[in-house]
Amino acid sequence: MLDIHRVGPAAVPDDAVQVMIPMRDGVRLAADLYLPQPPDPRPVVLVRLPYDKDGVYCFMPRISRYLLARGYPVVVQDVRGKYRSEGATEFGLHEVDDGYDTIQWITGQPWCDGGVVMWGDSYYGYTAIAAAMSGHPALRAIAPRVTGSQLSTTLRYGDGTRDVEQTTRKLYLASHYVDQGRYEWQPDWGGRPLRATFEEFFDRIGKRSAGFDAEFAGESRFVPPPLKALLESPAVPALYTIGWFDNCAIWSWHDVHALSRDPAWSGGLRLRLEAIDHENYWLGHAPVAPAHDHAVSPAALDGLLPRYLDPAVEFFDAVLGRSGEPARLPRVRYEICHGEWRESDTWPPQEAAELEYHLSASLRLTASPEPEASVLSWTHDPSDLVPSTGSNPFAALFDRGDLAAVGERADVLRFTGPCAAEDVDLIGVVTLTLRLSAPAGAHVHVRLLDLTPEGAAHLVAKGQVRLDAPLGEVVVGLQSVAYRLRAGHRLALDLMSSDFPDYVAECPPGADPWASLPGEPVTREITVGGPRPSCLRIGPAQPHEETP
Repeated sequence: MLDIHRVGPAAVPDDAVQVMIPMRDGVRLAADLYLPQPPDPRPVVLVRLPYDKDGVYCFMPRISRYLLARGYPVVVQDVRGKYRSEGATEFGLHEVDDGYDTIQWITGQPWCDGGVVMWGDSYYGYTAIAAAMSGHPALRAIAPRVTGSQLSTTLRYGDGTRDVEQTTRKLYLASHYVDQGRYEWQPDWGGRPLRATFEEFFDRIGKRSAGFDAEFAGESRFVPPPLKALLESPAVPALYTIGWFDNCAIWSWHDVHALSRDPAWSGGLRLRLEAIDHENYWLGHAPVAPAHDHAVSPAALDGLLPRYLDPAVEFFDAVLGRSGEPARLPRVRYEICHGEWRESDTWPPQEAAELEYHLSASLRLTASPEPEASVLSWTHDPSDLVPSTGSNPFAALFDRGDLAAVGERADVLRFTGPCAAEDVDLIGVVTLTLRLSAPAGAHVHVRLLDLTPEGAAHLVAKGQVRLDAPLGEVVVGLQSVAYRLRAGHRLALDLMSSDFPDYVAECPPGADPWASLPGEPVTREITVGGPRPSCLRIGPAQPHEETP
């Protein structure tokens, strides 16, 4: 029996003024105003989110007061169809136009000096990007965190592979985009087909999600505009914050790779790379104790806010001429996991050393390839999938566990490197080139691990691809890392064909993984050594390119 709880809007705080802002089609969107006294004209921070402008989950009242104390009037708005806003509950369809219309309304208020900046995480970082796509001239800067313009979509790489679909998109649509509120529930991932647990959920609540149903009705219209729409919009200064352990980082890097190559956008682009997950839990606190859980501890939340908001305030102040100059802001600030913060003019940093680790027949990571080619294999059993790394993909650091036992499974190949004699900084783009024998529809999942002297295994980075055609060689991108492999630790690499329930299980081409039943076990083979070895590279290499 599913445990389902519906959450509606919280009360409007006493220090906020709620207004209904009209859109071009007559729909009105609810917004809270946090204004200075007296309300003299200033640049305004706008946040547009689908998670309740007054709720505890995103603690927007606390954020608004923090920003107001630093001199910024704040407008926090429920997006169309959510909580107190009018209109149909439709995922991602109106954010460009509604962002434009909201900015237009703000610039007509006496407490706005004509300038607007936007900030936000995840979907409410996406709405900042969507507003930039609108081209409104009053939008001076955006500071999206843990998000990207193609949020929740499955990226295609143009080389015969694509990303593996994350299950979180359909769960999100069935939780946040059913009606104006949200539903807290946990699917039964053990049932098959996968869609059955969602049908039980809809039967229980007596309504459906239009966004969820559209996923199965051909080409879904519940998708964001293409990245090209952002590149073709007037450039605005942008501060992207990316978490090393964020399950949405793939979409952040997708934007950053393209924007950094665009002459109009690159000059105003800044990066902040943190050792955090999507829910802003920090590696130094993992696994998270109650004292460091900002979801339940007021003291932890107070401690989070400066790290969470001050980089954006500094960025906005510089762009708006309030302090310093934008050009003096470091282009890249990055946190080395288990290490210090550094600054750079580029990502990867020019000083990043290129490291190569070759996969060997003895299941070792070696500095050079073995002269003779060898074939290794694993058997993928669709009835016994490799478990994902934690209970919540958005909070990877909250219950960060030991993955040592995964390497003992028969359906996982674990390659282990030598013991580090001293600290080694792994910095840059991570790619794995595999000589693989697999049919169309096959999945390849890769995890880069830190093996401790005590034998524990912790995730450093991961990547995955689905083959659209049989390929003899596959490149798997693990995005980027800045990670200190401490003395006495070892690097390890896991290869497998599943990562469940974070990602759908593989199924034959043309089949629907949400409607399929488990098939028969299959064997996957890779070739190591020889003239074209399978190799892991870390450093200033080109990323696994996505198709815009």
